[in-house]
Amino acid sequence: MSVRSILAHVEAMPVIWRQRLPLLLIIACFAVPLAAAWLLVGSWRPSHSVQHGELLNPARPLADFRLDTLDDQRLNGAVLQGHWTLIYVASTMECAAPCRTALYNMRQTRLALGKDMGRVKTLLLLNGAPDSSLRQWLATDHPAFTVGVADVATQTELSGAFRSPGAIGEWIYLLDPLGNLLMRYPAAVEPRGMLKDLERLLRLSKIG
Repeated sequence: MSVRSILAHVEAMPVIWRQRLPLLLIIACFAVPLAAAWLLVGSWRPSHSVQHGELLNPARPLADFRLDTLDDQRLNGAVLQGHWTLIYVASTMECAAPCRTALYNMRQTRLALGKDMGRVKTLLLLNGAPDSSLRQWLATDHPAFTVGVADVATQTELSGAFRSPGAIGEWIYLLDPLGNLLMRYPAAVEPRGMLKDLERLLRLSKIG
């Protein structure tokens, strides 16, 4: 539509609407971007074309989540709320190369978030109490991790939420700040993909 035709339409308006037109345009300039941002942040979930992990749709609350920390505290799903949480489930028999790579990638992804890294927690769930050497390695190399022993129900709830259940050590899980299981990544995921997903979620999220 040309400028001339736009002006012709304006001239054809009733006088009262021509008088109100500048005010309506000013309101639209502020209202439309705010409305679009609110809709995106309130309802956005990563689509299959942009996320780098496996999306769980709809996200699922962890009703049976609980763990015992290494200092004998019993925690439930409430401890996960308020933060985005990366969870890795491992065996206490050994934390071999795949396990250590997964923990390293989780740690580096969180650190790469810079000023936003405080919005993300990292959690290691074991299926039994770790021995002294594993405890020492975790305390030295991964002091920011919350480490706990998870019962069978918790492990099953994580792995069984997806179409193909994963064995211990195969997946890194992502929970949203409401404690809902949202995504999972292969333990050998490319860290840059996981980082991009988290950056997008943190940018658009109103919580956590």
